[in-house]
Parts: sequence; C-alpha cells; structure tokens
Amino acid sequence: MTPPDGLAYTALSGALALRSDGVLSDAGDPDASCSDVRDPGAGPRYTAVSARSGLGNWAALRSDGALVYCQDEVDGSTATVVDPPADTRFVGVDMGVSEAIGATADGRVISTNGSQLAVAPTGRSIISLAAMSNGQGAAALDDGTIISWGLNSRDSEPPVVPAGRDVFSAVSGYSGYGQHWAIVVGDAIPVEVSVDMSVPTNPSGAERPTRVTDVIALKVSAALESGTPVPGWVTTTVTAPDGKTRMLEPERTHQGTAEVEVYPWDHELTGAYTLSTAFSESPYVTIPVETTVDLAEPSPVVVTTSGPATWYEKSTRTLCFELSTTDGSPLWLRSTDQIKITVDGRPDLIQFGEYNRECVDRLDLDPGTYTLHYDYEGWSEVDSVAWSRQVVVLPSVATRIESDLPSSWRYGEMPDSVEVDVFSDSSVPAGITTLEFDQLTFGYGSRLDGSGHSQIRIDDEDELVPGTYPMLVRFRADDDFLDSHLERTVTVKPAPFTTDTPTITGTPQVGSTLTATPGAWSPTPTSFRYAWKVDGVAVTGATSSTFSVPASAAGKKVTVTVTGLKQYYESSATSALTTAVAPGTFTAPKPTIKGTAKVGATLTATRGTWSPTPSSVKYVWKANGTTISTRTSSTFVVPASAKGKRLTVTVIGTRTGYTTRSVASSTTLTVAAGTFTAPRPTITGTKRVGSTLTVSRGTWSPAPLSVKYVWKADGTTISTRTSNRFVIPARARGKHLTVTVTGSRAGYTAKSVTSTRNVTIR
Repeated sequence: MTPPDGLAYTALSGALALRSDGVLSDAGDPDASCSDVRDPGAGPRYTAVSARSGLGNWAALRSDGALVYCQDEVDGSTATVVDPPADTRFVGVDMGVSEAIGATADGRVISTNGSQLAVAPTGRSIISLAAMSNGQGAAALDDGTIISWGLNSRDSEPPVVPAGRDVFSAVSGYSGYGQHWAIVVGDAIPVEVSVDMSVPTNPSGAERPTRVTDVIALKVSAALESGTPVPGWVTTTVTAPDGKTRMLEPERTHQGTAEVEVYPWDHELTGAYTLSTAFSESPYVTIPVETTVDLAEPSPVVVTTSGPATWYEKSTRTLCFELSTTDGSPLWLRSTDQIKITVDGRPDLIQFGEYNRECVDRLDLDPGTYTLHYDYEGWSEVDSVAWSRQVVVLPSVATRIESDLPSSWRYGEMPDSVEVDVFSDSSVPAGITTLEFDQLTFGYGSRLDGSGHSQIRIDDEDELVPGTYPMLVRFRADDDFLDSHLERTVTVKPAPFTTDTPTITGTPQVGSTLTATPGAWSPTPTSFRYAWKVDGVAVTGATSSTFSVPASAAGKKVTVTVTGLKQYYESSATSALTTAVAPGTFTAPKPTIKGTAKVGATLTATRGTWSPTPSSVKYVWKANGTTISTRTSSTFVVPASAKGKRLTVTVIGTRTGYTTRSVASSTTLTVAAGTFTAPRPTITGTKRVGSTLTVSRGTWSPAPLSVKYVWKADGTTISTRTSNRFVIPARARGKHLTVTVTGSRAGYTAKSVTSTRNVTIR
C-alpha cells in the first residue's frame, strides 16, 4: 500500500494505516467502519491508532488529546468521541475485543465506557498500554515497571527474567490461558535447554534396540541459568538417514518442560536420525539441541491363537489371533488392510483387522467346515506372518420362553417380578432375560441360573398407567444359543374404588322417578356414570342419577349400576333389586258435560287434563244410572229414551303399565222433550173441485215418525188424512182451503204447521 505523493505512513494497526497528514486509511476497504470520521479534515488530526485484526472496531488519538472510538455492529458502525478528564489529555490508546482504553498524561487508564481502570503511582507516566479482555489489561511505566488490572495472579505475572533484568519498555497480549508478554530492556536472556530421550526395554526390563515401530519420547526442559523454569515453545525437526527433514508441531512448555513424541510415521527408515530441538519465546535466546537415535528394523512377529476351532453360529467365542513381537516392541500397524482374515473358496468373506488381537466372529460364518487364513503384512518380510487352519461352525441351538407375565392387572397391582424359564432341545441355555415395552427395557434384566430360570424384578417407579401395552419377554443368548422372545399384550385396568352398595330411593311404580345414591367411595371419584336395568336388561339412555320408570318395567325389578371415575381408577357397584314395579296411576279431574240436556241435542264430554295422557279413552253415557251408550267419541246425541231422566258420562282411560281409571261427571238437568224444526207447508195443484192437491211439508228436523194432514175450508175441518194428497170435494167450492201438517216422534213435542190461505176453489 503506497501513500499519496508527499505523504508517509507513520503507524499501522490491524487494517488501518495512519498517514503523516493525520488521516486513517484502509486500502482493503475504503468504505469500512466509520469511514466518515477517518479523515478529520480541518479538525484535529489523528496521532495514533489501534485496531483489531478481523474486526471493524478501532480507536485513535487526536491532536487535541481526545480519543475517537469506532464500534462496528451488524446494523452499522458508530463513532464516539471520548474527551479526557479536565486538565489532562489522552496520550496512549489500545483497542481490545469490544472496548478501547486510553492512557492520560497524568497516569490514568480510562475505558471508553467511562470507567477508570488503573492509576500509575505518583510521578510515573504510562509509556505502553495493552487491552486484554473487557476490564483487564496492563501498562508499562516510564521506570520499567508494569501495572495490571482485572487479571488473576497467574495472568498478571510478568515474564520470568533473571534478577535485575525486570525492566520493561512495552506490554501487549491478552489474558486468555495466561498468555502475555512484555518487552524487556536490554539484550535477550539466555536459556539452557536439555533433552532426555527414553530408552526402550523388552518385557524382562532389559534394554533393546530402538526400532522404526517405536514412538521416540523426548522430555525437553528450558530454564534460566539459575534453574528457574521458563515458558515457551519447543519445536523439533527430524532429519532422516536420507537427509529429508520433517518439522513436528510445536509443543508448549508447562512449568519449563514439554513432552515431544516422534511417531513411527515420522521415521519410517532404518538408520541414524538427528532430532534437532529448538526453544523459542521472547525475551529468551538459546541454541538448538541435537539428539541422535539409530533405528533398527522391526522385531520378528509371532501369531498366537486362542479360543475354539469349533463354535456355534453367531457365537462370539470363536477362534482369535494375537500378534506380538519377540522383543515386546510395537507392531508396524499403519492401515486397516495389514491384517486380513480370509476363507478358502469364499472370496466374498474377508475381515480386516485394526488391532493386534482379532477374532473371526465378524465373518458371520454359516454352519459348515472352513479353512481360515490369517495374514499380517508388516514393515517388511522380517515382521510379516501367515497362518491357516480348518474350523467348524455348528448351527446355533434354538430356544423357547415360558413366563408367568400376566395378561392384565389393575393399576397399583403390578407384579413385583416376572418369572421366566428358557428351554432348548439340548443343554440348559445361558444368557440374559429382559422385559421390554416400546423398545425400552422395563424392570431389571436378569441372567438365567443353572436351570434356565430367571426372575425379572419390576420397581414401583415403573408403574404403568391404565392402557394396553404390547410387551416382549426377550432372551439374549450367550454363545451357542439363539435369541428368542415371547410376545404378550398386557392390559392395565384402572384401580378399583372401595365403595358402599348404591341405594335406590323412590317408589318402584310406572311413571315415578327413582334416584340412585352412590354411597361412600374411597378415594373420592371425580365423576360417576349410571346404568339402570330392568330385570337385568340395560335401559337405553338411562344414564343419569334419576330414572323415570317406563311402562315396560311394570311387574319387573329395577337395579342401578354406579361406575366411579378418577384418573387411573374405575370400578362399578350395583344396587339391590327393587320390589316389582307396580302399575302407574292416572291423575284425572272430573269430566264435564257441555250442551242442553234435551232429546236430540248433542252433548260434549270434556275429560280435562290426565297425567299421563291415556293411550285410549272410552265415554260411557248413563241415564238415571243406566248405561245407554259406550263410545270412543266425546260427543253424544241425547236419545228419546233419555227424556225425563238425568244423564252422566264416565270417562275410562287406559295406558300400558297403568291401572285403568274411571271418572264420572256430575248429572245433568232432567232431559227435556225434543222440538221439531219445520217450515210452512205448501199446496200445489189446480184449485178446482175434483182436482187433486199435493202438500209438500218441507224438511223437518228431526224427521217425524208420523204425520197427519188436516184440511180446512174457511177454517172448518173437512178432512184429516195421513196422505199428503187431497181431492177437493164439492162442498169446498167458493171457499178458501188450508192444510195443517202435524208431526210427531217419540220424545218430541208434536208440532203443527199450517199453510197459507189458498185461493177460492172454483
């Protein structure tokens, strides 16, 4: 990054550079955080800057002694001017992770959040400043001492230096893991480094050659001339016999010591290796220490077998192979394909080994006879080995389970244990039995005893709430046997209540209401259900605490079953039988008769409101106590036979399950004779002597049973007849004729009706 012509960069921090004209530049991103304040223009210039690499936060001093702090956030960046306390100015600045600190000319350390963090002793000034984590940091003073704030005792310790060299010109760093450093005034401090290499031994404890398969362990110590351990980094460079080099990862010293391990993949050749160990850390200086080690080829390898050559299918007790070297040195195991187990004639069966001990159970061989090959390819032929042998795999032995696991129990009555027996057609099986529900173990698994029996214990904490559970009694067999399981569906029923026998109050009679009283229940149910029964048959819809006795229950006996409900509880109790249900009785008023009590009149019986309403009604009419009519209609026409008598009506109501009820009315007045309604008769025919006249009497109500026709001439009767026809006699000549029609009927008053005067007879 080149400054503009005539300018120079005077400071660099993070991604910001301070120019000689007091402007902050960021060549990588001119529009980065707080870009609007990085050029002060005609205002106070920037004189120092501190920025965090990778973050947009920065802080800078201005020529007027103020501090500008830029905080970069997700939604943008903001710049804040922090003025120094009165009568002083900021002379130093350092940017921490999320706060900036400034040093004042009078020795104070102030955070951009306004808090004062530290004060230099009187007469001392701050020459270097380091912000660590929030509220933590250190400062170097002009007398070479260091002050710190917010740090624990470990983090606040300055670098280890000889007596008289604890004069520091600058500080920097952060408090994490206690890492920090300070610049010491004067020359670098010499450090003595020593390297100890471990010596390999065989199983008897005697020294043996160091081989290419060994891990070379170095113990590196760094200390001052006085023996005081110093912290730092140890770096080891491995130079192989062919001159190639490999640098190992640096190791941090702990209390002046670091453990360095050189693994086989760092030294694959035989011959002399040079291990150059260097120590580095400021303010120390040292020279690398070289160690030479001569590596021999790997030790010869032997393979040892264990386990049977005959085993059962699926068994884990199979033939096993174990590799070892003759002098106890490590094997050359660099990849998973160095150990290989194969089967003659079965190229599809191959097992690769990762460890010095391998068993063939992973081959999953079916029953049969096989030739196995075990091959180990080491560093070279000197440590490689091959082995083969015939083995036999037998079919696994089938097993079956019997258990007393119940198919149901009530909540709170779960069994404490379940007995299990496992059988086979050969020897007694061995293995573990478990009780499982929803793929989880229920209770505690148990190993079979010598007779093939086990007991699975169940704790109270495993109590199942009411419901249906598909369970498995599972047997996990040891070698030689096949697993088996027993499926059983278990129903957990609600726990029962302790309860009295329910009682029924009320009269067992058709139409009455019976009430069920549950009695005392323990624990107290949250609700009840009711089921009423007649002669043991449930009545549809009768599920409340009261029951209206239906007609169908007549002559039968009633019970009620009360069911109590509460979470995890449910049980029922049934009452004693009632006496036989008696027929119901009607409630009925006295009927009334409306109408005039006379022959031919229509009377109406009003029965009033019956409870319940009868399904059929009869009306029995009586005259002076003697029945004269029985009908289903409420109306009655008074017959002639009732004339002079008094009438009553008896209403008879019936309904299934109810006793027939008869209610009689009061008597009427004496029945009067009936009366006719009749029009005036008319005469038709020629008004001449010898002619026949005809009388039309019109419509009578009711029709008379007998009729007489009385003919008169000028008011004198000249003929009385039953026929309505009349031949005019000679004596009627010159007179006016009339006819009087007289009707009669039993029980009715006779009625006579006369025609109008006729014209003069010629």
